[in-house]
Amino acid sequence: MRASFRKIFLTAAAAAAALSISAESPAAVKAPPKGGDQVLQSNGQVNAPQGTPTREIQDIEVKMDAYKTGADLTAEDKANNAKIKREIITGTFDLRELCRLALDKHWGELSAAEQNNFVALMTDLLETKALFSKEQTKTRGKAYTVQYLGDTYLNDKTRARTRTKVVVPKENVKVDIEYKLKKDPGGWKIFDVVVDDASLVENYRYQFDAIISKNGYGELVRRMQNKLKELKTKSS
Repeated sequence: MRASFRKIFLTAAAAAAALSISAESPAAVKAPPKGGDQVLQSNGQVNAPQGTPTREIQDIEVKMDAYKTGADLTAEDKANNAKIKREIITGTFDLRELCRLALDKHWGELSAAEQNNFVALMTDLLETKALFSKEQTKTRGKAYTVQYLGDTYLNDKTRARTRTKVVVPKENVKVDIEYKLKKDPGGWKIFDVVVDDASLVENYRYQFDAIISKNGYGELVRRMQNKLKELKTKSS
C-alpha cells in the first residue's frame, strides 16, 4: 500500500522518478546519512519567512491552488494548467544542476550545445510526465496534509535541505520527502528530491550511467526522445 501511494505526493521532479529510461527499473538508491549540519528550524505549520527554503516549497502549493482538475476542463483551463506546470518546473527547479548531477562524469564529456539540448529534453520529459500531488489527490479524493519540518543549511547557506512529511489520514500513509536546494540570484531552487530515502538524482544517475557505459550517450538521448513521444501520444 505504501509504495503504491508514493507517487501521489511527489511534486513535479519527484514524480518524474517513476520515469524509467532504461529497460529495467533501478533499485531505490538510499540517500547518504546526514550529520554535522547546523539545523535552523522554520515553523512549517504557518507560512515560513520569505526567502527561506521552506517557503519556496510552500509556494509550490500556493501555485497549485490555481491548478484545475476534472473531466470538463475548457481549453483555457488546460492551457493555464500547462502554464502552471512549466512555471513550477522551470522556475522552482534547477534543472541544469539536476542534469549535471544525474549525468555525473558524463556531463563534462558533452559540448556546451549538447548540455543545453539535454537540459531542454529533460525539461520536456519532466513537464510531460509530472503528476502533481494536488492533481492526484483531487482526482482520487484523498485528503492529505504536509508537515514542514525545518531547513538544514549547508555550504555557508548556499545549499539547503528541507524536510517534509506528507500524511494521508484516511489511508494511514506517511511519506518523508526531503528537498535539496541551492541558492541562486533568483532565490532557492530545487535540484533533488528524496522520497523515503530514495533520491531522484541518484536513480537517474544509475539509469543514465548504465545506458551510456553500455551503448553510448546517443542511445540515452534516443531512448529519452522515444519516451517523450510516447508520453505525448498518451496525453493527447
